[in-house]
Amino acid sequence: MAEEQTPPAGPDLTKGVASADFNGATLLGHVGDQDVLLVRSGSEIFAIDAHCSHYHGPLADGLVVGNSIRCPWHHACFDLRTGEATRAPALNALSVWQVEHEGDRIFVRRKREQPKPRGKGPVDAPGKIVIVGGGAAGLAAADMLRRQDFRGSIVMLSSDAAPPVDRPNLSKDYLAGSAPEDWLPLRPDSFYAEAGIDLRLKSNATSIDTKARDVIIADGGAIPYDRLLLATGAEPVRLPIPGADQPHVHVLRTLA
Repeated sequence: MAEEQTPPAGPDLTKGVASADFNGATLLGHVGDQDVLLVRSGSEIFAIDAHCSHYHGPLADGLVVGNSIRCPWHHACFDLRTGEATRAPALNALSVWQVEHEGDRIFVRRKREQPKPRGKGPVDAPGKIVIVGGGAAGLAAADMLRRQDFRGSIVMLSSDAAPPVDRPNLSKDYLAGSAPEDWLPLRPDSFYAEAGIDLRLKSNATSIDTKARDVIIADGGAIPYDRLLLATGAEPVRLPIPGADQPHVHVLRTLA
């Protein structure tokens, strides 16, 4: 379903706003047809994309904490200097914009360049990290490890048959029929090979041998680890009413 185009919000920041008109923590405006949010943090003023990259939440209603802003919907967090998504469930960075001061007016006209990739990771980093769980938390951890230049092995064990999906969508737009299935994957299938993440689907971890540092999976195999992250998530709440155990009653957790 095509999204309806809405006009940009607030003042045109390319024409500037008076400093006196920006007396709160945030001010929503636009540059061309893009919504841009001015954010005050201490004595500094930043400009960042106005909507969360996870579910398009309005950051104008978010919480400014230090040099970061938090989405009011699902509490994703973004660095105001770089636009980096520093907290799940958001995985994609936002654009940041150049703020210019001319007299008593504040202007935003262009995007800033994204930070260059970091150098090599620390030499004392673990060689192999195993993540038990195929949901948003496990993926966010693996994704952040690569963004922080972890060069070792990453193995994700998932009992699901499909790669990580945006589970909140299962009970919202997708269920309502207003979102296509290709909105659901948190990352495209090609991402895992490109990022060097060994995603093992239908792999159910049954126990952990902490002495041998192995994760035991249902088929009897053992996967060694240097560091282990448990990100198994929660089970859906089931209705405690008669008939809830009928075969045509389903819980919303997997793509299937």
